[in-house]
Amino acid sequence: MNNIRTMLDGTRRDDGKQKRAKSNNEKDYEEDLINQLPEGISIAILSKLPINEAARTSILSKKWKNLWTYFSGTLEFEGSPIMKDMKKDMKKITGRHLQMAMEIMYDAERQTYTRWINELLASLKCSSLQGLKFWFPMKSVSDIDKWIHFAVQKKVQKLELYFGHSIDYVIPLDLFKVERFNSLRILRMKSITVTEEMLEYLLCNCQLLETLNLVDSEVPKTMKVSGSSLKLKCLELVRCWELTKVEIFAEKLVSFKYYGSHLETEFKTVPSLVEASFGGSFVEFVRQSFMLQIKVLKLDITQNSPDVIYWLSQLPKLKNLKHLELVACVDDGITLGACVMLLRASPSLWRFTIKMVNTNPTFRTLRKVTMECQYSLKELELVGFCGAACEVELVMHILENAVELQKITIDTRLPTKPKLRPLVEEHFKTWNHEENRKHALRLKDKIPPRIEFVCL
Repeated sequence: MNNIRTMLDGTRRDDGKQKRAKSNNEKDYEEDLINQLPEGISIAILSKLPINEAARTSILSKKWKNLWTYFSGTLEFEGSPIMKDMKKDMKKITGRHLQMAMEIMYDAERQTYTRWINELLASLKCSSLQGLKFWFPMKSVSDIDKWIHFAVQKKVQKLELYFGHSIDYVIPLDLFKVERFNSLRILRMKSITVTEEMLEYLLCNCQLLETLNLVDSEVPKTMKVSGSSLKLKCLELVRCWELTKVEIFAEKLVSFKYYGSHLETEFKTVPSLVEASFGGSFVEFVRQSFMLQIKVLKLDITQNSPDVIYWLSQLPKLKNLKHLELVACVDDGITLGACVMLLRASPSLWRFTIKMVNTNPTFRTLRKVTMECQYSLKELELVGFCGAACEVELVMHILENAVELQKITIDTRLPTKPKLRPLVEEHFKTWNHEENRKHALRLKDKIPPRIEFVCL
């Protein structure tokens, strides 16, 4: 019996050794597979990961120890998690001394985060980067200059810059005179000062530039967008209050966005322009000749006074318009009229999206819209629906006049806030998603069964 037990114990030990040996062999085999990957493929894999995850691959093997330093993907620096948490806490603090203490702690964490960024950038050995994003408050201009110079050296294709409102940062032109920024395709900047010379350089020398986005930025009073080699496809100007005039000669421009005050415009050569977006108090867009070629139009009329109805009545027939998106207020008394004017001017419209800002919705007795007109509309989408009278009136008006309507989507979730008029805090507190869904489902009973109804 003892001999049998001894044999069994020996067999178990052997089995355990074999399993461990097999496990080690499998591990070695997996490591061999990883090490056998061509270096180019390994770097391509790393470049698809966030930089912190790419750096962790250094523990895989000796070959991978420093491979992450050749990372060529997109680096995004948006503040450390601690900075973000402290920012939230600072908004809740009311005491002056406590506020000052939190600001000192925040500055210390920002300096630590900035040093980490500089060390990381110094470690990278790649010749180029797909993207580089700095999107957090800063105080030191010298660090920012280094980062932009780094972007030029690393031939970045997409550059995004925002350093907060407390610093007046002007992009220095001399940073670009040492090396040309030929790689830049997308430039997005917020709260950055762009001089006339800098703008001219970007448009004339960054020959691959396709997207230029300026938000809350100081720009020249007159902006000229032109150039014989200009490849610009998308131009976005949002809340650039110093801007008074725009001149555009851009044959490849596909999309234009402007949110702001009244603006003098000259669109002299824009044959490819098919998408436009307007907001703020600017309504003169209705006079632009390019409106006749627009296929996608987005309007935010939350800032407009009742005279917007007059301006919309001056719209020519937008025969090419296929998708219309409107951001409007339920309670301002002009939304319903604006919708009717826009629908009348869009004989080929396929899809109509309305985002409602319900600051103080009214649930009065329904009135019928007397204006009749045949619409070619196929899809209707209402975002931010709460069952207010004007919303129901609009749906009923479209049902009566859009005989080809195929689908209605009612989204009862809280809409994203408009660009120029933020939703007040009370609006978030009073938003009742379930109650709004009940209003939407009651509306469903009035919709013919041939029309697809979706409630979100």
